[in-house]
Amino acid sequence: MTKLHTIYATSALLVGGIFLSQAAMADTSSPPPTPIPASGSQCLSCHGEDGRPALADVPIIAGQQPIYLANALRHYKNGQRTGGQALVMQEMVKDLTDKDIEELAKWFGEQK
Repeated sequence: MTKLHTIYATSALLVGGIFLSQAAMADTSSPPPTPIPASGSQCLSCHGEDGRPALADVPIIAGQQPIYLANALRHYKNGQRTGGQALVMQEMVKDLTDKDIEELAKWFGEQK
């Protein structure tokens, strides 16, 4: 291989490496977070922007099983869940529809 061929081969490897590095970097970037459903804006004041509250006495709901969250919300709504902060939660969920509950349960469940 001549010196010129070596220079071209080295240049091609460097350029190829740059393109591969950029592609790898693009693949590792995470997509923008999915915004909370509109019906959940009131949840953020206590449970935090991602379901991880700053207050020690407020449950972490990020990453919980969606079926658990949906059942808990329904039980608060129909008065079956009592004690602790139940009165607050009952007030917060009283106007949620079944669709709202499912969307919120799914969204908080996806927060890792």
